Amino acid sequence: MYLRISQEKKGEGVETLTNHRNILIEFCKQNGHTFEEFAEVLSGGASEMEQRPQLQRLLDNIERFDGILTVELSRLSRNGYISETVLKYCQDYDKPIVTPDKTYDLANSNTDVLTFRFGSLIASQEHALIGKRSKNNKISMAKNGLHISGGIPFGYRRNSVTKKLEIFEPEAKVVRYIFQLHSEGLGSRKIVDILNREGYKPQRSEAFQLPTVKRIIQNSAYKGTVSFQDRKRIKEGGKYVYKVLNTIESHNAHEPIIPIVEWESANRERVTRAESFGAYRNKPAPKTGTTMLKDLLYCGICGRKSTITKESNGVYTIKPCGYQLPNSAEKCPNSGVKLEYVESDIIEALKAHEEQMRHELSLLEQQDLTNIEAGLQERSAHVDAQISENQRQQQNLIELAVAGIFTHDELKVKRQALIDMGQALEQNRQTLLQQSESINTTNHIERIAHIVNLLDGFESLPVEAQNTALKQFIRKIHFIRNMPNEIKKLTTRSQIRREFPYDLAIEYY
Repeated sequence: MYLRISQEKKGEGVETLTNHRNILIEFCKQNGHTFEEFAEVLSGGASEMEQRPQLQRLLDNIERFDGILTVELSRLSRNGYISETVLKYCQDYDKPIVTPDKTYDLANSNTDVLTFRFGSLIASQEHALIGKRSKNNKISMAKNGLHISGGIPFGYRRNSVTKKLEIFEPEAKVVRYIFQLHSEGLGSRKIVDILNREGYKPQRSEAFQLPTVKRIIQNSAYKGTVSFQDRKRIKEGGKYVYKVLNTIESHNAHEPIIPIVEWESANRERVTRAESFGAYRNKPAPKTGTTMLKDLLYCGICGRKSTITKESNGVYTIKPCGYQLPNSAEKCPNSGVKLEYVESDIIEALKAHEEQMRHELSLLEQQDLTNIEAGLQERSAHVDAQISENQRQQQNLIELAVAGIFTHDELKVKRQALIDMGQALEQNRQTLLQQSESINTTNHIERIAHIVNLLDGFESLPVEAQNTALKQFIRKIHFIRNMPNEIKKLTTRSQIRREFPYDLAIEYY
């Protein structure tokens, strides 16, 4: 780790910058720290910048403003990396930072630059110390059995005087019911269905969801334990992760809702089930096998991955979705269909896609970027037309509701399906816009040539090879077949039901 402070700007020479560094080193010594300790505090802030979208928006549009107005420098950032980023923008665009006490002319005054960096250094160190004190306070609270700041577990309330958890009986009985159902061998999904069917509700939503029930079963607070995980933020494999250094637990911290023996038994059973299910999932699927669209089909209503099954007669089908809709007790209404119909439509779409890719490749090899841009604009116009049609259909739903053609629930489901389809179309539009704005000819030629090569003779490939090929340039295939209830009630032999249409949206990389 290091602190980059060298910067040549408007006559600011190496000698002056060396003096800045020496002053910073002396400042660190006077405060009982090494320069490397402060450098570590100021480094590694790139990911924090991603968490400051409004600040990034300000910097991206800084040319539009006369300067940056803030109450104090620490309000801009308490991270050295971000402070240096702000400094660089202000210098490059000659914009001052204005506070009630002082105006910092960072583009023209070395003294202001030094003052700004000192302020940033102090704010960064203060932020680190506050974080350390906060963690020590949480560790102390955990050791003393006090509820640590954060969400209060369902079934408890926090006593503001003792700072301990106390049982809230109207919710606690639901927690006991969840553990009872789990002990009877029911999985979390079935428990969710039972709770919602019987009208139970969590604290902050209208229906129980699968993650909520899983968290309740795993939460050691229900056996009377307060726990805190002491974590450290480190970088592994190019990403920041939190590594657990130590877990502090205080047993018998408050009255348990679930007896310790029962809680331990439930969680041993939970682990056993998870391991058993994991082993089952990792087994090869000799009966089902691999299909052309394996792991590519997604429900266009709820967004979850679609399930493909092989019937006893050897026919593959896309199963009805049936997952629980977000923040709702209702199940996803997406219906299934024979896989061969969808595969046939996808193959036709791939033929059109291959023809389009070959045309673009030909233009690229001729360096005819004008025609390529025109082609992208034409595709964008087509997507825009689809978006307009989607919006028109949403507007028509209002008229159908007024006419009483659909029930409120049917209208809600249809509207959500149109919204989801609209989001997929909007994403396609953004992808085309990005391609239009930045055409890298060499990379574009290589990518398109690779896709054309994959699609050449695609139908003659084995199923496993087809699936592997599609995954290289298709991210998802959104499938929607939202039947009205009156059609769902028809027999599966009904021609109306069998021929009910579906929509497909291919999301390319």
